[in-house]
Amino acid sequence: MRGLEMPANFSWLIENVLAGSGQIGGWGYDDQLQNDLNALRERGIGVVISLTESPLQADLVEARGMAYFHLPVPDMHPPGLQDIIAFIQYVEQSVAEGRPVLVHCSAGLGRTGTMLASYLVYKGSNTVDALAQIRAMRPGSVETPDQELAVYDYEVYLGTKSVSS
Repeated sequence: MRGLEMPANFSWLIENVLAGSGQIGGWGYDDQLQNDLNALRERGIGVVISLTESPLQADLVEARGMAYFHLPVPDMHPPGLQDIIAFIQYVEQSVAEGRPVLVHCSAGLGRTGTMLASYLVYKGSNTVDALAQIRAMRPGSVETPDQELAVYDYEVYLGTKSVSS
């Protein structure tokens, strides 16, 4: 029996911890959304974080035993520093609870790539290395200079925070 197909551009950044993908459910087809959610659950995803401006149907996500967090960021724009901080906190809380996380946007490249790179910075990488790693794993990721700058600004924030702590 063939397994369910994963959403477009799905890949693990850290196996069974944090993954990224494109739009879950394609573009508004309820059957595809349900198929994608079933596939994610089958792969062990316990939390879905949407960066798209329009939220998913939270009840469909939660009906599969997954938590849902909507953190809207406009397409082709960077997340703000507070968005990155909220994302990292939510991922860390979910991981501590043993719930693997999927973050997605429309294509799974710009906003998703920016958040994944920021997570690598949180884990100790510098911005240049984090961007290179994300782009090697997910070609085309972090699409704009402003998205790159958001990752760098987060690295600066972490450095300032640790110096002042």
